[in-house]
Amino acid sequence: NRKGMKVGITIDGVIRDFITKFESVYDKYYPAELDDDEEELEELPERDIKSLNLLDYFEFTGGTKALNEFMYVESSLEIFGHAGETKLNSVEHLNQLHNLIEDMGHTPIIVSKELNNSKPATLFFLSKLSSKVNNIVFVRDFEKKWDHVDILITANPTTLDSKPSGKVSIKVINHYNKDCESDYTVIDLKELLDDKKMLEKILNTETVDFEDV
Repeated sequence: NRKGMKVGITIDGVIRDFITKFESVYDKYYPAELDDDEEELEELPERDIKSLNLLDYFEFTGGTKALNEFMYVESSLEIFGHAGETKLNSVEHLNQLHNLIEDMGHTPIIVSKELNNSKPATLFFLSKLSSKVNNIVFVRDFEKKWDHVDILITANPTTLDSKPSGKVSIKVINHYNKDCESDYTVIDLKELLDDKKMLEKILNTETVDFEDV
């Protein structure tokens, strides 16, 4: 029975519905241009967002730099602080899962890629929804999440695709990560709470470095 595994839980796409909020904040500050003969737009643009390459769906004249400025400096609190939960009671499920992982003898860690103003905004999001987690780690790159954990629950494609050997990935299914491979796949955190056998199995995984075999 392996003790002391570090179990990471990421925020976006797992607990926080960042995309929906990003879209509404973007449409507020960058309203669609109207032709002279058009009446005011009744509906906002329809976007079928299937990847996290936001520049494919949202126009920023300054490209990545302008996108990052918008997201991590100017509108962080609106986007990251005031976003909704991915599912009803996601943060409550996080609290329950956090306690369950601790009870099983392991260490739960919230690990999230946050820059600049999205850090306080994310702490605000977590406190506003009464998160009671003990460990929160912010990293600068999606891949760096792996440095802090043995097992990671995430929805982020870059994070899933950069899994080092010897670590375990649990993918929370989302419309932008369907093609990503993972060791386990769940619909949401509640699935892990409801299926404690599955959670025990994952937490007792002997991770094997295949290169050493």
